[in-house]
Amino acid sequence: MTAVASESEATFAAQRQAELRRRALAPWILMLPALLIVVIFFGLPMLLMARMSFNLHIDQRLYVPGFTFEHYVNLFSNPLFTNAIWTTVQLSVLASLATVFIGYVFAMLVWLKPPRWRLLMIGLALCPLLISEIAIIFGWWMFFPKNGLLSFALLSSGLISDKISLMYTEFAAFIGLIYVTLPFCFFILLSIFDGLDKRLLEASADLGASPVTTFREVLLPLTWTGILVAFSQSFIWTIGTYATPSALGPDTLWTMGFLIQEQMLGKHNWPMASAFAAVLVIGVACVMAITRSMQSKRTAFHA
Repeated sequence: MTAVASESEATFAAQRQAELRRRALAPWILMLPALLIVVIFFGLPMLLMARMSFNLHIDQRLYVPGFTFEHYVNLFSNPLFTNAIWTTVQLSVLASLATVFIGYVFAMLVWLKPPRWRLLMIGLALCPLLISEIAIIFGWWMFFPKNGLLSFALLSSGLISDKISLMYTEFAAFIGLIYVTLPFCFFILLSIFDGLDKRLLEASADLGASPVTTFREVLLPLTWTGILVAFSQSFIWTIGTYATPSALGPDTLWTMGFLIQEQMLGKHNWPMASAFAAVLVIGVACVMAITRSMQSKRTAFHA
């Protein structure tokens, strides 16, 4: 009798362990196709890019197999390259901050507006996503020049006495980057706002809080995660884009995307271009890690 009970308990324990193993493996099995796609189409090319950055570039060939740190040393010792890195980071940070600010205000307005206005505003935010980046650049080419729409509008309103041109300026590149990344930030922040209860604003007002206090103590902590995610999304996009700053900015606006293109196609120096790309990937990973750590601390503080 005891032997039968012990055998039954052992069988039950074995079945229980097998069930726990199946439950533990189930998520990985479901994620396996996506993981394979990520590894094959993103992981392997990234490893090949990292290996390419250590190859030699001796003559007119694209690269010579070898191993050297020369490209990374040149990357951080050449003033031309360091200035390009600093310009790219500065432009990306400023454009991301402006994008998050505009997207936050726009998302909050859509969240507070009645339903009849919501669809119209969301459709307006979708417009840049329905147009290719090249078409957007052509649109800005009609807006910023001396005979463009902006100059005509300012001249007609009497704000200026002579035509102006903002084309091929850092400001034009700055505005172009904001326009391209704004829809992504808007929808990220709108999804965060839609998860909030509007009665929190009424409760805060009933307790005597001013609108500024309500924003600082209620809305900002509850939407902090969305702000960080929107900023990282915008930064990733702006720091890696090539077409918009190159087409709208001045010839002196050398970004990392421009130098990667120049080293890859102009000077046929694939190892140097790969070194630039590797630094770009590491920089993006660092920003994502920083925003993630800020998100965790803030969430834990308000939990």
